[in-house]
Amino acid sequence: MITPAPVAAAKPANPDTVTFNRKYNDIARYLGALKQLPGSTLPASFEKDTTWIRYSNNFNYEWKQADKVRFQPMTTWATTELAAQRKQNLDIFYPFSGPDILHANILFPQAKHYHLYGLERAGALPDFTHMKTSDVDGYLANVYSSLDDILTKSYFITKNMLKDLQKNAVNGTLPLVCIFLVRNNYEIVNIKYYHLNDDGTDSPLNKDSIPSHTNDFVNVYFRHPNDTNIQVVSYMKCNMVDPEIKKNAGLMSYLDKMPVSTTYIKSASYLLHNSTFAVMRNAVLKKSMSIVQDDTGVPYRYLPASDWNLTFYGNYIRPVSSFPSGFYQLDLQKAYRMGDSLKQVKPLPFSLGYHWGSNYQNLIKAERKG
Repeated sequence: MITPAPVAAAKPANPDTVTFNRKYNDIARYLGALKQLPGSTLPASFEKDTTWIRYSNNFNYEWKQADKVRFQPMTTWATTELAAQRKQNLDIFYPFSGPDILHANILFPQAKHYHLYGLERAGALPDFTHMKTSDVDGYLANVYSSLDDILTKSYFITKNMLKDLQKNAVNGTLPLVCIFLVRNNYEIVNIKYYHLNDDGTDSPLNKDSIPSHTNDFVNVYFRHPNDTNIQVVSYMKCNMVDPEIKKNAGLMSYLDKMPVSTTYIKSASYLLHNSTFAVMRNAVLKKSMSIVQDDTGVPYRYLPASDWNLTFYGNYIRPVSSFPSGFYQLDLQKAYRMGDSLKQVKPLPFSLGYHWGSNYQNLIKAERKG
């Protein structure tokens, strides 16, 4: 049994000292198809733009549909099924997330710090004051395109994301992170950039780095309006395959110092099933008090009953045809069948994952014993 050591990781800034810079919230609301608030830093004419009006109507329709079939059922489900994890209120560790703060925040809305990781650069919010109308219109079209997969399917498709988040399109993950936060009724307080040093500490950056800078990350500070409690989501660009992560002194040091967390994994391309992702898999097992994941996360064989209390949700079937049949877990299928016969498999009242739009979704909750 691996017993986690609750070592506090170095924090880049004290959220209580972060000052409010409302331009970020104004831009995020505009991108999120929400009306501007009084005193907005954006010109009033922006909301009269016919392209934005059409964008807003389409965006709000798609969001309303996703809210009905996924976000609201997730919210209700998590209130009871993740009550213990919410009460613990640990940091949320979300490897292979890309910009998906959306679902992590719905499941764990009170977390003080969310840690997201992906291959895409952080990028920056657009500076509309220096953009032509045609450029703004093109940017909105790119945003809408980049959100299509996650609103309809519940996950980002990596090849599409790598294309959509180029500098000449949406420019990184940051705009999407901010959109999700304002759509979840938060206010963006500030945005700050950092670089993870080799010793696991971090240094502030003046702005987003060039795409080749591994271990640069962005912190988005956010809160509910009129609430003094500031939460943080960090997004780091890094490659988590073993040959890369083993030579990444900063990330290895950071993972070693990382505090005990609640880990969330979904639609992760079965990467943790591969021998070449052992470092990240071991980090999840060592640092997690709880793991909430679908079958694309840590393989079932690494979650023995001697170490973990397991709860199964939904239905487990073979992976979709996009992935090799070798990722099918016979032991997990057996566990579902045995649990179902004993009425220990609980329903999952929403679609979340690669079998989107069907009743063949699954989630596993693993809670550390002792």
